[in-house]
Amino acid sequence: MKKLIIITVSILSAISCETDDAFPQIENITSGGKWTLQIGSSHLEVYSQLQELGLEKNFDDVAIVYRQPYSNPAEIESDLSLYRSITLEAPSGRVERVLIQFDQEKVTSIEKGGALLDVIPKWPESEPDETAIQLNDPLADIPAKLITIYQNPIYENYKIILSNKWLEKSYDQDMDNYDEWAFTFSEDISSQRVGLSSVHLFFKSEKLSKIRHEYNEVDIVN
Repeated sequence: MKKLIIITVSILSAISCETDDAFPQIENITSGGKWTLQIGSSHLEVYSQLQELGLEKNFDDVAIVYRQPYSNPAEIESDLSLYRSITLEAPSGRVERVLIQFDQEKVTSIEKGGALLDVIPKWPESEPDETAIQLNDPLADIPAKLITIYQNPIYENYKIILSNKWLEKSYDQDMDNYDEWAFTFSEDISSQRVGLSSVHLFFKSEKLSKIRHEYNEVDIVN
C-alpha cells in the first residue's frame, strides 16, 4: 500500500466541498454517509464498515488518533494478536527503538535502531533466551516476557506503542474509548496522476457524528 503525506486544511462549514478544481478538496459529512460509512453507527458498526471499505479501496489499517504510548506492559488491555506490531521507544534523549512484528500468532520480525533499523534475533540481546523476545515466539508469551523485561531498570522507562489497528483482525473493544479514528488510501486516476484521500472519523455519544474527507491529486514523478 502506498505511503501518503497529507496536508491538513481546516474548514468551518458542517457539510461542504470546494466548488472549483483547487486542491485539496474538503468534505465534512454529518448526516447520511459516505462509501460504506454511515453517520449514527456505533464504533463496532463503523469498524465492520471499514473492513468492507478497506477491501474496496485497498487499505488495511486504521489509526486510533490520540492513543498515548503505554508506560509499562501492565497498562495494555488490548489483545496484541489484533495488531501487527509494537514499538518500544527508549526514554527521551536516546535515539533507540525496537520494532516487534507479529503474524500467524507469533513474532515474525525484530528490528532495533534509530532512524534506520537493523534486524536482530532477539530483544533485549543481553537477556537470556528464556526471558528475551525471540523470533517465532508465540504471541501469547509476549505480555509475560515484557513484564519480566520491564523489571530491569535499563528498560523500565521504555514507552510501548501499538501499531495502527489491523482491519484483517477482529474488533478491539478498547477502540470504544477513542472518539477519533483516521485512515488514508490512494486511487490511480491515470498512469501519471493519483488521487489521495485522508479521512478522519469523529464519534460523539458513542456514535459516528462526522466524516471528514480531504482529497488531493498529485502528478507522479518518475
